[in-house]
Amino acid sequence: MERRIDASCLDCGAMFSRDEAVTEIENELACPACGASTVRGIPDQHSALTARANTRCGACSSTFPRSEAETATKGVLACPVCGSTSDLEVRDEPD
Repeated sequence: MERRIDASCLDCGAMFSRDEAVTEIENELACPACGASTVRGIPDQHSALTARANTRCGACSSTFPRSEAETATKGVLACPVCGSTSDLEVRDEPD
C-alpha cells in the first residue's frame, strides 16, 4: 500500500501524510508518531514521495514504512508508535 508523504515533524523527523496529522481542532496538526504540533508541509515539487507500509509492530499492531522505524543505532529498528524494538516484522516483497 503506497501513501502520499506530504508532511514532516520538526521535533522527531517523522514523515507522513498530512491526513494523518489532522486533529479535531481546526487548522491544528499533530505528529502521529510523537504528538508534537511542529508539523510542516513538504512542498508540492516533493509530494511524489511515497512510502510502503511494509513494517508491522507485533506489540501494538501498527503498520508503517521501515524508514520510520530507523533509530540512531545502526541495525536497531524501533516502532515509531510504541517504541518496541523486539517485535517488528519487515516485509520486503511488494503487495
